[in-house]
Amino acid sequence: MKDRKKQLISYLNNCPEIIETLSKCNDYGLTDYYLAGGAITQLIWNNILGRPNLEKVKDFDIVYYSDTEDRLLEKLHQTNIKKIVTHNFQLDITNQAYVYEWYPKKFGSVIDKFKRTEDGIETWLPAFAIGVRLSSDKFEIFEPYGLDDAFDMIVRPNKLTMTKDNYAKMTESFKSRWHNIHVLPWE
Repeated sequence: MKDRKKQLISYLNNCPEIIETLSKCNDYGLTDYYLAGGAITQLIWNNILGRPNLEKVKDFDIVYYSDTEDRLLEKLHQTNIKKIVTHNFQLDITNQAYVYEWYPKKFGSVIDKFKRTEDGIETWLPAFAIGVRLSSDKFEIFEPYGLDDAFDMIVRPNKLTMTKDNYAKMTESFKSRWHNIHVLPWE
């Protein structure tokens, strides 16, 4: 299908848990956010494979940016938004303004401070670098590398911040859950 953005919007419109999460993020007043990453990519993969929308989705990654609020507020946002959604998916809400502080300890690479929400998404694997949000009841989709990798079930490295070891661990996990994906080598 040529217009993959329209296809993604169709999948999103048929996923009440995602619609609810986006609506509740708006109601709550979370600024400059996207629901991004695995839930969106796996929604695409599940639809391609004829599976239930959110099969094997572990959580909903919600990223936002605020360099004026205390870093601890992201957990408060997570708790408060979880109280107003009716589904049982875990929410993982992360302020991209502070990723540079914990990233070296978790992933072993020093990174620059992000200046906007999109900076964080741009460091993800291209098939997962997809963020969606609702604005005036219309989807805004941020997809810096396009949608082809996600729709073609191709996972390729993004060497902006990732190491070869991290890529190997991540793709091993993906491959164990998604046998149909094609993982490209690091080199």
